[in-house]
Amino acid sequence: MTMIGYLARTHFAEAAIEDALPEEAGAFSAAMLLTDAEPGVDATLERVRQVLDRVSLTVRNMPAGAPMRAETRSALSCLAEIGTSTLVAVGGVAAIGQARLVAGEASRRGRRLTVIAVPVGVFDLGLGRHVRPRDGRPSICPRPDLVIVDPTVLEHAPTRRLAASAMAIMVHAIEAYASPSYNPPADGLALEAVRRMTRWLPVVLGTPRHREALREVMAAAMTAGLALEKAVGGVDALALPIEPELQAGFLPGDLHAPLLAAMADFNAQAVGDRYAALAAALASGKGKASLSVEIGAFARGIGLPTSLREIGIDRDRFDRFAEMAANDPAALANPRRLTPGDCRQILEAAW
Repeated sequence: MTMIGYLARTHFAEAAIEDALPEEAGAFSAAMLLTDAEPGVDATLERVRQVLDRVSLTVRNMPAGAPMRAETRSALSCLAEIGTSTLVAVGGVAAIGQARLVAGEASRRGRRLTVIAVPVGVFDLGLGRHVRPRDGRPSICPRPDLVIVDPTVLEHAPTRRLAASAMAIMVHAIEAYASPSYNPPADGLALEAVRRMTRWLPVVLGTPRHREALREVMAAAMTAGLALEKAVGGVDALALPIEPELQAGFLPGDLHAPLLAAMADFNAQAVGDRYAALAAALASGKGKASLSVEIGAFARGIGLPTSLREIGIDRDRFDRFAEMAANDPAALANPRRLTPGDCRQILEAAW
């Protein structure tokens, strides 16, 4: 069992749910359990129930998508009724993000909650500084007190969803590395996340139950999450207003490859040799290439779209998307300042 104490206490191992969670749960007799619709959540939830069989669990199902500030008051009321200050989040961005929003609101009221996160996918392990609610601007929220990272949960992940989610977090790592903010530890983590994901994601997609590959993909996701202590950037700002427009069959992660390729060309003059280092990581040392070319090649190799046209995004909405992106807080961390005109130009290039 590996215990990682950077930013949050994290148990990382196969069977971490069975080996670490019971010991950590010894101090409480009741908890509120938040869950969501992340693929594989039912199987993981059953494992959690089995190891917490002596704990009284009150389960709340979160709606799909980003968490909501509007849910925090009712959750706090439920915690008071149960008589507990412990939240266990089993799932993805909805469950884990919601638990952190509730903990943040409790903190503002002078109350301390204990949050345990059991991620079921790779996209949100609860390690980033900010939470993006559906009904408000991003806010800094407490990280979980404990994160149980068990790679075996990915055995239930549909490969299409895993590819899109992994691309999104890899882009987050790339943006963190390219950000002008000074954070050498985060730089190292971000570059390592890209190297691991590039090496092991294709293996998982080709052999979904490959234990070593599942472990390394989850390790890449965790490493990328830790790198988010530094920043996200313009791709995140551009993707968010487009996500609600996605047609059936497409996922938020499908946006990241085409947007990053276009953003990389826009940012190239402002990042020095950082894009070259990232391109080399993606190319696995096969020679010099631009980051935008390598991102496109990697996306095609794992079956993801490489243009907004393939996704069916309406160009008539580009002006609206560009305005929203330029005013998003994530745009402030981009290596170059982003105006609405710049954002429109990048969207056209991604088309």
